[in-house]
Amino acid sequence: MSGSSSDYSFEVGPNQPNCADIVLRTQLASPNPAVIANLAAGDILTVHLLSAVGPLQALNKDNLVAGAILTSNPALLINCINNGFEFQARILSINGGDCQISIYCSNR
Repeated sequence: MSGSSSDYSFEVGPNQPNCADIVLRTQLASPNPAVIANLAAGDILTVHLLSAVGPLQALNKDNLVAGAILTSNPALLINCINNGFEFQARILSINGGDCQISIYCSNR
């Protein structure tokens, strides 16, 4: 199952949101069934940028791809990661192929 729905929340500065304040709720796109079968609500994934321009991926503790991260504004996360910020994703729920996550900055 794939798809994307997301909500951002962050404190807005004069020009751009502060990367450390970003919180994003979305679902994994194209989840890897073999990886998410071994995950549960509360588990933490690492948000990984495959190259300087994407794509964004969620990796488990063994660095296996759990799924892709699609957002309405991927450039925001990509720019933050390229500027040295690290992000994690907490699994909120897994229901079959639907894996809901909350992404946040781990530099906080």
